[in-house]
Amino acid sequence: MTGERINLLIEVASFDKGGLEKVVLDSALRFDRSRFSVTVVSIGRTGYLAQLAERHGIRVYRLPLFNKQGVYRKILNRHDINLSNSHFSYFGYPLLQASGIPNITFIHNVYAFLPPMLAAFRDADRYVDHYISVSNSATRYAVGKLGVRTEKITTIPNGLIVEEHEERKRNASPVRRGEFGLAETDYVFLNVASYNLHKGHYLMADAMRRIAQLRSDIKILCIGNVINQPHITAFRRYLKEKSLDRSILMPGYYPHVESFYGITDAFLLPSFIEGWSIAMNEAMFYGKPLILTRTGASEEVIRDGDIGILVDNEYGDILNLDAALLDDLAYNRREFVTADQLAGAMIAMADNRDYWRAAGEKGHEKVVKEYALDRTIDRYEQVFAAFVRRNT
Repeated sequence: MTGERINLLIEVASFDKGGLEKVVLDSALRFDRSRFSVTVVSIGRTGYLAQLAERHGIRVYRLPLFNKQGVYRKILNRHDINLSNSHFSYFGYPLLQASGIPNITFIHNVYAFLPPMLAAFRDADRYVDHYISVSNSATRYAVGKLGVRTEKITTIPNGLIVEEHEERKRNASPVRRGEFGLAETDYVFLNVASYNLHKGHYLMADAMRRIAQLRSDIKILCIGNVINQPHITAFRRYLKEKSLDRSILMPGYYPHVESFYGITDAFLLPSFIEGWSIAMNEAMFYGKPLILTRTGASEEVIRDGDIGILVDNEYGDILNLDAALLDDLAYNRREFVTADQLAGAMIAMADNRDYWRAAGEKGHEKVVKEYALDRTIDRYEQVFAAFVRRNT
């Protein structure tokens, strides 16, 4: 390192098309190039995002099948690495520690791990100098359930690339409600999330079952990709059996979700577990009021009901959650204690459209002022620089 220049290595499990990998790329592109020289090491496959990174001047290496450790050491030496980040990848930890390179690892979610993964995380903690956690909930869980020392974590929220979404909004291809069987008079909640049952799909169905007994103008439009096909096949069958398939619409994955904000009224994300939802940030940018369960960053973003409604989760305090309970809630239950509360929040929003439309505009102001990615990157850089100075 010369002066303040930092040679940063970012380790990822793969670097192709995943959502987490896109977050890594977006961050890497935002680092101050006069201070940071970035090298990405992928333990597994590389593809589209790796090529995009290289076109923007970021070095990307994919480790070979054999002699991974030897190649990793050569990369550390060749580029005089003096700081490392990792994202759900632990391969290089012993090499980094042996080389005296500080390792700052990201905590991207509330890690309600299965036991083998939990053991791996705890074992890896000895190689980590510091963590950056995306939300207070994720931080509390890491301290209270995973045993990480409080002073070893800095909490920094995920940010949104505001100018990217401004361009996407300008160029959004129009869609019509009629394409999805929606009436102009319907109040439509948009759910942008993978078709992963941890996102609370059966909870939405239980709430909608209660709403349908009272009225027919409230709908949920779910846009997302399938994670486990048998789970979603069973869920679609359940919706049909309960006559909810015209109230909860699941047309699948669309790459340009910005088009759907123009035909919907509010954003709904009743997940059982989150870290800091980028979809939540996007919904705020597009001016939609939010209904969120109390997990992830929801209580940091919605303050005194300013831009949405918070709904209690099924397990109370986040420290009550573990892998077994999470899977039971997602896969096994069909009736939920909080379904009445969720249904009430949805009806209240539909009954007060003008009020919540104005609240959504406040959400746009909030994400632009408080949660733009540039603010997040500034805080990353401060933490990184402090560790490099300390190490030298």
